Amino acid sequence: MRQIVLQPDGRLAVYSTVVDDLVMNDATPDEVADEAADFVRETASPHATPEQVAERIRRARGTAHRNAAHVLAGEPHRAYKHPLTWQESEAMTDSETHPHPC
Repeated sequence: MRQIVLQPDGRLAVYSTVVDDLVMNDATPDEVADEAADFVRETASPHATPEQVAERIRRARGTAHRNAAHVLAGEPHRAYKHPLTWQESEAMTDSETHPHPC
């Protein structure tokens, strides 16, 4: 699972529970949506039709934009059952490979 987290500087980061690390930081909502679309493309089943992949990409972009808006509004609980704070995501990430964005 990937979760959008608000950085102290107001930009966005994406934390992945699959790799237990940040997969993106210093991002805008559009960049987060692009990353979500890329993830769908990269993980699409080889049996999926181009139309199915396109629909999944469209849904992933919409979900990412909606979740980013909730996070930016200070309401991450509207997007995630157990929202992470920046401090929690930092504690789960190797700080040597991801310097503080501020």
